[in-house]
Amino acid sequence: MTLTHAPAALSELGAAVSCEVVYPDHPDYDLLRRVWNADIDRLPAAIVRCRDARDVSDALRWCVGNQVPLTVRGGGHNLAGTAVADGAVLIDTALLDGVAFDLEAGTVTVGAGCRWGDVDRAAQPYDLAVPAGVVSHTGVAGLTLGGGFGYLARMHGATVDHVVEIEVVVADGRILTANAEENPDLFWALKGAGHNFGIATRFTFRTVPLPGLATVRQALFPASDRTAIMRHFREWGLDAPGNIGTYLRLLRAPEYWSQIPAEHRGQPILSLATVFYGDPADEPAATAGMFALGTPIYQSLRTMPHVTLQHATDDEFRYGISHYWKHLFLQDLSDAAIETVIEMSDAYTGRALNSSAHIAHQVMCPFEIIAGRRTPRDSSNDSTAGVGAPFGANIGADWEYPGEKAPLVAWAKRFDEALAPHKAGTYINFTSVAGDEAVARAVYGAKYERLVAVKRSYDPANVFSRGLVDLSPTAGELG
Repeated sequence: MTLTHAPAALSELGAAVSCEVVYPDHPDYDLLRRVWNADIDRLPAAIVRCRDARDVSDALRWCVGNQVPLTVRGGGHNLAGTAVADGAVLIDTALLDGVAFDLEAGTVTVGAGCRWGDVDRAAQPYDLAVPAGVVSHTGVAGLTLGGGFGYLARMHGATVDHVVEIEVVVADGRILTANAEENPDLFWALKGAGHNFGIATRFTFRTVPLPGLATVRQALFPASDRTAIMRHFREWGLDAPGNIGTYLRLLRAPEYWSQIPAEHRGQPILSLATVFYGDPADEPAATAGMFALGTPIYQSLRTMPHVTLQHATDDEFRYGISHYWKHLFLQDLSDAAIETVIEMSDAYTGRALNSSAHIAHQVMCPFEIIAGRRTPRDSSNDSTAGVGAPFGANIGADWEYPGEKAPLVAWAKRFDEALAPHKAGTYINFTSVAGDEAVARAVYGAKYERLVAVKRSYDPANVFSRGLVDLSPTAGELG
């Protein structure tokens, strides 16, 4: 289906805003409606290219006044593709791309249209960072509003732990400032469930000093070593110092990985990687314990600036690939869970889509698990649920052609169901399908009722109805 013209009522939208409105016959339409997950191919009725919060407010007021559904796009990286919907007006914040540091205050103010690479590159000259994700083309807004964690999480916590203030346009068009003193209930809700409460236009973060270079050590092991290494990982990874992240992935080695012995190409393997921040000379002794078991079939060691690490796997997670993921937090990694993980990973029906013969430390794979810390992070000041659990795991189905989709999605669902007894929540940013009230209650747990109360205060008509889960005031009655 292709839209060739905008519905008649939408012709008035251009006069209601002072910025550009792109309709389906515009040459940039297809590029601007594109999102990261190639499985999402939706046709908005119009795209409003906002330049500031006032443009966002004007577009929002017009949509509400004319009962036209709307979506919001920051980076467009959300797996479920909530940034775009057929027949809706897409409010695009990509042009809100400023990055400004206040070195005396130790903060950086970032426009909602920025990608994390924009922030990392701007921060590099100051040896500063904001803890964020692991792919540079991820949007700042979407990642932050869902919690946010990446390479610096064990040392500095989640992205929302560093949010000082958010400028947000709420359902009635008001442009509000949300922080600990001003609209504090909204501020709390935005930090973890933020997709449901308004359109964020600007963020202020506290920065952290970079603790030196990042050294990435990686080893690939044969299938026969997987159980022993996963058992070792579940203890060592949690007890490692805060400047070390430990990442374990199960996959089938691509046939074109010529760096590994021929007998292991096309066979199940385990990839183990540590990311160490600090003096590279201290890295070997610090990480040796994690690599003490098994006989690697491949090893690599790379030292790089943080900004380079943040871009290191962009090609692995490139645009143009379709995805269906399931995420789960785990309180522990029992022997039964390990057995299930290996069995289901080996049942993966897909094929390797890694971008080249280069063996990256982070690859698209059936299953990955990241070690957190034994002590949970304090989430009392935000609406996140699960972010900071001992382990975060992702089940990933990835494909290029439509005919590959059905068996892969079915496999991911079976895998998720098989791990259900071990599950302790999910990360909302890795949700491939928008959910209903039941999903919202499962995701946010004890925080659900408070979130609904905030929703009732700021969006009683459920204007932002296309969030990842249903927090609408009518979804459930407050207890």
